[in-house]
Amino acid sequence: MHEIKGLLLAIVMLFVVTLSRAGNYYFSPLSKPFDNIAERLNTLDRENRRSEAQVKDLSQLKKLAGNNTQLQARALFWDVRMSQLDRSPAECIKQLLRAEKLCRPEYDYDLAVIYYQLAGNYERLGQYLLCYNYCNKALNVLKRYDDNFFLGNTYLLLVQLFYDIDDIVQARDQLGLAEQHYRKAHFSLNRIYFFRALLTDDLHQKTAWIKKSILYGGNDWALTLQDYTNLSELLVKTGDVKGAMRACDAGAELISKHLQGNVYFTTLLYIARAKVSYAQGDYIRTISTIDSLKPYAKMLDGETFMLDAYYLMWKCYDKLGKQPQAYLALKQYQQQYERNTAIAKAHDIPKTQAREEIMRQNDKLKLVEKDAQIKTNYLYLALLAIALVLIIGLALTIYYRQRFKIRKIENEQLRENLKQETLIYAVNRKNFEDDIRQKESEISSNTLLLANKNEVLKQISSITQQFSNDGLIPRSYVQQVNHVIGQSLRNDDEWQRFKTHFNAVHPNFFLKLKETCPELTENDLRLCAYICIGVRPKQIAEMLSVTPDSVNSNRYRLRKKFGLNRNDSLDDFIRRLG
Repeated sequence: MHEIKGLLLAIVMLFVVTLSRAGNYYFSPLSKPFDNIAERLNTLDRENRRSEAQVKDLSQLKKLAGNNTQLQARALFWDVRMSQLDRSPAECIKQLLRAEKLCRPEYDYDLAVIYYQLAGNYERLGQYLLCYNYCNKALNVLKRYDDNFFLGNTYLLLVQLFYDIDDIVQARDQLGLAEQHYRKAHFSLNRIYFFRALLTDDLHQKTAWIKKSILYGGNDWALTLQDYTNLSELLVKTGDVKGAMRACDAGAELISKHLQGNVYFTTLLYIARAKVSYAQGDYIRTISTIDSLKPYAKMLDGETFMLDAYYLMWKCYDKLGKQPQAYLALKQYQQQYERNTAIAKAHDIPKTQAREEIMRQNDKLKLVEKDAQIKTNYLYLALLAIALVLIIGLALTIYYRQRFKIRKIENEQLRENLKQETLIYAVNRKNFEDDIRQKESEISSNTLLLANKNEVLKQISSITQQFSNDGLIPRSYVQQVNHVIGQSLRNDDEWQRFKTHFNAVHPNFFLKLKETCPELTENDLRLCAYICIGVRPKQIAEMLSVTPDSVNSNRYRLRKKFGLNRNDSLDDFIRRLG
């Protein structure tokens, strides 16, 4: 029944499942107003909501395309894509070939989807080789864009193609590829299950696949109706007439809600109902159901699926003893049978030719791939040989260089020179360490002297204040003394001298501190230096003219700036930097 296959193929080409992600518009932006409409149509297409597409949108695309040939090509593509079920394959092909001619080569994605549409319509016409070649051209581009939606649909179209030319092995291989891409894109797998049922001979397994296809059909109403009619026929064959009737009722409900007015789907459902009535022995209802198709007789004339209708009419009238009507139905059945046989024979030669040509192309492709693999293997071997030569040469070079170095080291004069240099280095190092220790001692002594000096100055200030309180000396003298002592305590000259000596012993200490924590102030650096040389907190307080509590607070702030944990030692951390 080639019209059914053609109708099913058109549904396959327009099949869209719900997307799990947004942003599947792969067309290169050309015009914002045009792209906004096209992107909306693309969303409707991929969400199987093509019925919501408005004619004014398609007309607007043609208007917005203007003189831009690339936009004209896209407008033609969307016009076919959104209304293909209402057009003949020949009309669609004519429009798509025009779009292909208008499309510029650099817009390869546009060409790929046009190729896919052409392939589907050529398959509907039974031009299998053209369908196969256009599918391959589309796949080569779609793989680069990783468009799993069209990749899955293209492989599914190849499934239909190989099924039609009776190459079941290839059909199953292509079905596996289609399933891979649908899974990657998180598309519904109802069409995968549908074709699994189509490629299965076991009735029980076929029934299970069809039920699974219905379960995951979602809003793919056209295919779900096909599932219900197929399920009904299978259940009639297995004797489950009640189950077949329930399947027909479900299909009728689906048509009333989503496919109302579609003559082809309504016809398929009526024929399925008639088969159920015939299986129940209700011949009058069978005839009545088929008579319901009379208003569409002219439209359905020549459709291969009408063979079943004429057969049922003939058998029912014969069972009821109405021979004139039975004869007329038998005559119609014979005419339709002869017509179907002629169509099948006409398609047998193209099928055989297509199958043989596809096999030849596949053989050529395998030879090309094998030749490329051999060349690749030779290239790998050549690269491996070059790599081995380079490795051996490098190994020999390293070996001889090492031998040369060893011979130089074994030279007595060199050994003697090395001994002398070692001795000189040891002496210089000892002198340097002695010098460092002496400077460290000087720094410590100066630090202690500074602390003592500050302590003495504070004591003088205290004694002077006490004398003033006892009335022994005037208060103005006390103020002058305290002023001089304060200037001495605030004088930074001693700190600068200390810093100069400290840098001589620890040349990179302050630099390392700043690299570790750029936020350190001059007082922080001063406190770190005293900690580095081991000055106790009490002495530091005396040197800085502050209280020991203030020193402890400054130490706590330093720990926070350095990011130290509670168990980490601040003194050890600072000394490691020194």
